[in-house]
Amino acid sequence: MKALPPAIATIVAACAVALPARAQNTSNLSEPSPDHALRGFAALDRPVGMAEGGVGVLTLPAAEVCVERSTGCNEGDVSFAVEAWQLYRPRLRWAFGAGLLLGLIPTATPPRQDQEPPGVERDHTRSYMTVEGMARYYPYVGERLELWIGLAGGLVIVSDRFTVSGDLDERAFAGPRGVTIRTEGGSIGAALGFAYELSRRWAFVGNLRYSEWFLPEEPATDPLGTEASLAGRNAVFSLALGVAYRVDL
Repeated sequence: MKALPPAIATIVAACAVALPARAQNTSNLSEPSPDHALRGFAALDRPVGMAEGGVGVLTLPAAEVCVERSTGCNEGDVSFAVEAWQLYRPRLRWAFGAGLLLGLIPTATPPRQDQEPPGVERDHTRSYMTVEGMARYYPYVGERLELWIGLAGGLVIVSDRFTVSGDLDERAFAGPRGVTIRTEGGSIGAALGFAYELSRRWAFVGNLRYSEWFLPEEPATDPLGTEASLAGRNAVFSLALGVAYRVDL
């Protein structure tokens, strides 16, 4: 067999060296570099605990708010609200926990007739509270942003407080100056929300919730005959923005 000419032998040798090096470079490109490793929410690879707190609004758009149904009702109510949640996230896509929502400043003022005893003037205040459990699923988890949907359900309490507002006269009064009617029921609903990472442990969060409240159809009354302001089934919407803190477990 004849030997290859020197020029051709040089070209063949160069190709033999270059092809393995090129294959090695292609293999390196197919493997993620440490600089492109997952970060933020997408890097969660162990259980975490989360605490969330927020402020927002709570609205009952079609609720009949009354204290004396013979005099009529106001339709709908809006209240400033605060909420707090404690959640456990065992996996990237799932989380569950429990939380508290308080509707502190309702705006609806139901009409009333002057049926109070002579010399007794009373003010009416109302508040809402829910204690619920929630399960969340995260359909999208990015490095800085994640979205979730969830189901919630639990207990709802509507508190109506009637307090004597006028000055007391010379007659003796025993006990407190007011009375509270507490109406308890159940709640069930759905929610969706987001989280945007601010740092390794902190995030800006928000959620929108829809719930159905199931309260007794017959409103409770106080000793003077004044009724609880909310009864029956009511649709509720809430919107909140806040912050979340995350710790590895």
